[in-house]
Amino acid sequence: MLNLTKKTIIPFVVLVFLFISIFLTSKSPAHTFQTNLYPDIELKKDHLVIELWIATFLFPPLENINYGDNNPRPTLDKSKEQIESFFDSNCPVYINGKKIPPNTQWLKFEEMEEVSHLGENADLTMAKMLFRYPVSEEVRNIKFGWGLWFTDQAIKVETEDGEETISHDPNILDMLIFVDGEAHPMYLTKEEPEFTWHAPAKILTNNAEIASIEPVKRIKAGIPIISICVLVIGFFLTITRQRGKTFLRLSIILSSFLIAFILRNTVVIETSKPFAQNLDASSAADLFTKLHRSIYRAFESESEDAIYNNLAKSVSQKLIGPLYEEVYQSLILRDEGGAISRINRVDYIEVSAIAIENSNDFKISCKWQVHGNVRHWGHSHKRSNEYEADYTLSVENDLWKIASSSVNLQKRVPSPNGK
Repeated sequence: MLNLTKKTIIPFVVLVFLFISIFLTSKSPAHTFQTNLYPDIELKKDHLVIELWIATFLFPPLENINYGDNNPRPTLDKSKEQIESFFDSNCPVYINGKKIPPNTQWLKFEEMEEVSHLGENADLTMAKMLFRYPVSEEVRNIKFGWGLWFTDQAIKVETEDGEETISHDPNILDMLIFVDGEAHPMYLTKEEPEFTWHAPAKILTNNAEIASIEPVKRIKAGIPIISICVLVIGFFLTITRQRGKTFLRLSIILSSFLIAFILRNTVVIETSKPFAQNLDASSAADLFTKLHRSIYRAFESESEDAIYNNLAKSVSQKLIGPLYEEVYQSLILRDEGGAISRINRVDYIEVSAIAIENSNDFKISCKWQVHGNVRHWGHSHKRSNEYEADYTLSVENDLWKIASSSVNLQKRVPSPNGK
């Protein structure tokens, strides 16, 4: 018979209680507050960009598009005028006091299942579009107007543990505008639907620009055709002379070498070959860091074609597709309702390079952190991830490229305070 004492009963009851708690918690639905309206704004050198991700039923020009309706999605050519007219009227942009109309660059759609929307789960179609505003002068201020709002009442949403109900106001837009890689906060409400960004005062610095990546050194060589022909003829004349005429043979040989030397630059076929031995382990690690950082910069481009073209500057052709998908998926936070993570900074913790035997390639081991902002309607928050991966650095078309990638670790880490 099982003999239960007080010492054995108490731990047993505690374990049972914990098991039940964990089981019930895992079964309870997680509640998050998402509006599925994500504007992303960036001022570039010669234009302003507003990238808008929005559920179609929240955007009047596309409100007739529903999830799973099996209807063909409209193309940009047919919808461009209506979309631009609506967005220009409801979300006007003034640059240096002058109203600038938007120019839609692309329009895409994505079907999403079981997405949180204002605290409830829903299947919806997301529309993704990019508006471009040309800039022809130095930008000193940008005035934004916003006219896409929700119902007036606040929305109460339970926390994930179900113990607390938090009230959210969806009609508060607390987001960022990116200028020269720096994030500037902007704040809009339904009562105050306008915001003006002012350029900071200019500060002159002596910071050098980031050095461009040098191509692999090449050894130039040439084939002196005339000189080779002279030596061949001299050799032929030497072996055809009668034996015993040593002086004549010696004269022909010396004359051939002399003429070949004089005519060495007359007709030359230029050749060259890559010389990849111009990196040591330390230089390889530094070069890899530049190439790797450029991968994230490539995703600041405005179109998929531009992203692919910029990735091609850092990675080999065979790696562009897989790496694009890998980084893209890391920026789309499915666990937060499809929110977009915008990269602010990449910090490298450990980077080591080891030369691969019988090869000019290097094996790279890298540990780094990516810090960014997750954009939501009503608020934005910081997010940081840490990665560990192995790479190969090799030569392709006379340029050093990242040739292979294998991610070993990915985890979320606390974001640095104030950064």
